[in-house]
Amino acid sequence: MRKSLLLKSRTVLTGSLMALAAIGLSAGPASAWSGGNVWVNFGSWNCPAGGSVVGIYWAVDTYSSGPAGGDWGDNVVYPRVRVGTGAYNTLSYQTMCKKWGWYTYRGVVSQRTLTPYKSGLSYTY
Repeated sequence: MRKSLLLKSRTVLTGSLMALAAIGLSAGPASAWSGGNVWVNFGSWNCPAGGSVVGIYWAVDTYSSGPAGGDWGDNVVYPRVRVGTGAYNTLSYQTMCKKWGWYTYRGVVSQRTLTPYKSGLSYTY
C-alpha cells in the first residue's frame, strides 16, 4: 500500500511538471519597457529647397510631443520615448528650414521608427 501511494504521488508530480513545462514553453516573449530619452539629429537633407534645419515640430505616438510652437534654435530634439525590450516608438516630425539667412520654410513631414534598447542613444535622420 505504501508503494502504491508513492507511485501515485510520483505520477501526479511528473504530470504537474510536464504541464508547467508546456505552459512555460508556450508563453510569448516578455515586453518590458520603461521611459527614457534619446537624441535625434536632423540633417540638412530634410530641407528639400536647401538651407539648414532650425526648428522641428515633433511627437512620439501619443507618448510625448514637443512644444506646440515647435522646438527652435538647432536641429536636435531630445524626445521622451519607450526604452527596452518591446519598446516601439513612431516619431512623426516636420522640419523648419532656413535659407539665405532670412527665408524660413516648412521642410519634410515624415515618420521614423525608434526601438532604443537604452536611454541616451543618438539617431540621425
